Amino acid sequence: MAENAPGSDGRELHYENEFWRFSLSVYSQDGVANECLSLQEALGLDVNILLFCAWLGTRGVVLRRELIEAASQATACWHDNIVRPLRRVRQHLKTQGDIFASLRTRIKALELEAEQVEQAMLFAYARGIPEPVSKRRADAIAQNVGEYIAMKAGSMSLPHQFAAQVLIRTAQRMSL
Repeated sequence: MAENAPGSDGRELHYENEFWRFSLSVYSQDGVANECLSLQEALGLDVNILLFCAWLGTRGVVLRRELIEAASQATACWHDNIVRPLRRVRQHLKTQGDIFASLRTRIKALELEAEQVEQAMLFAYARGIPEPVSKRRADAIAQNVGEYIAMKAGSMSLPHQFAAQVLIRTAQRMSL
């Protein structure tokens, strides 16, 4: 993949960026991927937006709901038309047995690349966010992640396992 490319809004996209590196690191920690995927399944949230909220929290940036909604809108077309369809194809192939294992592996690589593009869009978007900085990064992480989950859950009452505590604790450790 090219290191940089223009985004749909004319901003240059940087694929190898601080947010991407944070996401790869935090997502690989014990329990984070399972928790994120459970939230994706239960609430229909975008894991990239969830990670974006955590990452900005590690920088001390506190996000209001309007900023999270705007970030979601900035990537919605790409996510809905590229990332989700690739995920659906990969998941369907998984049900077909090993006969399509090679194809599934290639589609998984494309899906990851599409996720990286989405994260580059979010990274570009972040440059325009006014940074109300929290003195406590740990609080900013928990607040941002909690706000996104509450936004996606609506009036639904959520059990404790949907509080993203593993992601929050992991991001907090990484921000020290």
